[in-house]
Amino acid sequence: MSADEFGALPVASEIPLRTPAASPAAPADEDLPSTVLVVNWRTLTNREAAEAWEKLADWVGWLYRRYPLPDDVIRNCWYRHGGVVEELSALHACWQASFDESDSGYGPIGFHERLDLARNRLRTLQGSCGEDHVEDRIRDLPLPSDWSDWIRKSHAHPKPDERNQPR
Repeated sequence: MSADEFGALPVASEIPLRTPAASPAAPADEDLPSTVLVVNWRTLTNREAAEAWEKLADWVGWLYRRYPLPDDVIRNCWYRHGGVVEELSALHACWQASFDESDSGYGPIGFHERLDLARNRLRTLQGSCGEDHVEDRIRDLPLPSDWSDWIRKSHAHPKPDERNQPR
């Protein structure tokens, strides 16, 4: 059974935002969008992906210039590492949401805390990349022969006979 059979997740969830005053530190899009789009890279069409890539690349470029991040945190080939793309997409959504008008003022510091936590994950996700790009090791996990039986049972109880027992 493939993961697709479990159902696709929505492409984006929207969180209303307040547009802050323009800032020289802001990315090229002078104003933030009126919603935060949480990108689900797995479900994007080619057209949606091109737009998402442009927005993410613009923001990653700004992030890299704004915060003096070492090269081992964001490498030149960041976009070729799926996990890094997911991590940076999540940080981008967090950065946008940090300006939510309902925020009591903790959003920006929350973003900085998450950025700090993300640094080690970004390093790990880029594997052994250095000056030269090294492809991620990608493999499929084969499903065991008893998969169909496994997914049709409740695993909430240690022993199947404990279910539906009269008390």
